[in-house]
Amino acid sequence: MKLPHTHSFIRDVVITGGFIAIGILAPGSPIEGGFDAHLGGIAVGLGLGWLIKSCVDLKGNRHE
Repeated sequence: MKLPHTHSFIRDVVITGGFIAIGILAPGSPIEGGFDAHLGGIAVGLGLGWLIKSCVDLKGNRHE
């Protein structure tokens, strides 16, 4: 699959990376316990969800 280089697709990839980075690099990351770990897990989940949304949009050719 050839990835587009449109503004909206690049924005989606940056948002995905941001959520995943926040979830992994935040204090109390998912590898630890406690309430902070839940917030990190939510951020990683949002990032993965945004990535799936971007792939669905790509399949529907919305980024053209």
